[in-house]
Amino acid sequence: MEVIINSNPVDVHLEEEKNAWEVVRQLDTWLVAEGFFITGLLVNGKAASISDDDALKEISINSIGNLEILAQPLNELSIERYSTLLQYFSYMYRALQEGDVKLLKDLSSEAGPVINNMDSILRLKVGDKPVSEVFSRLISEMNFDGDSPTVPADLKNFTANLCIFIESRAREIANPLLELRSTASLLESYIPKLEEIPILLQTGKEKEAMEMVIAFSEISEKLTRLYPLLKERDSENLMTQEIDGVSFEEFYIDLNAKFQELTEALEAEDSILIGDLLEYEIAPKIRELTGSIENLPAFADSSL
Repeated sequence: MEVIINSNPVDVHLEEEKNAWEVVRQLDTWLVAEGFFITGLLVNGKAASISDDDALKEISINSIGNLEILAQPLNELSIERYSTLLQYFSYMYRALQEGDVKLLKDLSSEAGPVINNMDSILRLKVGDKPVSEVFSRLISEMNFDGDSPTVPADLKNFTANLCIFIESRAREIANPLLELRSTASLLESYIPKLEEIPILLQTGKEKEAMEMVIAFSEISEKLTRLYPLLKERDSENLMTQEIDGVSFEEFYIDLNAKFQELTEALEAEDSILIGDLLEYEIAPKIRELTGSIENLPAFADSSL
């Protein structure tokens, strides 16, 4: 299998990957750590959606002759593309709020490019479906024939929630240092809940325990997203400052590795490993991070 990134062949060491989804996930992890963002994917010369996990899992690694990835630096993408999406969905929400049929009709006629690009920008799923698929369905259900236009009942909530999501991601890009501080504080508030999880698992309350783990995982994913942004904009030499005797960069990489182990344990539904990772690995590291973060010169010297 030949792997090409931005027209350049690259050597990829594959271990136990069985399908396109596993290969793309490995490459995505590496590219994000290097400060890049996957914007397009071709498998054997045919375009594929990076957000369609099920479709990628159906592509056996033995059937892949070449896999081509398009990637851009995070700083070249983000603010402008997020701002464009936010403007579009803000207008749509306003049109729905005010009953502005003309504006709503104009926006629906311009939905094509939005649908085609939103997955590569947002990396968001609604349930088990890419956000573009959900939005495309909602747009297809709109009807402007006759005096009373038909608008899906859930379009307004969808649009409002999407605006909140986009604004949150834009803040991460605009000020990752501030977002790191707030995320670390939020994770710290979860520590008492994390310490309950092994007991919940042992007493047969798996559903309650898994709900806690999933909520925590969603927050911890933000730390993973922030890392390349922090590294790229390291004007305060944050990466070389120390937490618990190691550089911030080493500490952060190790913490993200634990989060990845947690994700894999969740996928495998390994309740024993989930409990051990949370109690003995992740909770202590979160304490170290939040206990040290305010004393780091990068934070002490900032006006955040």
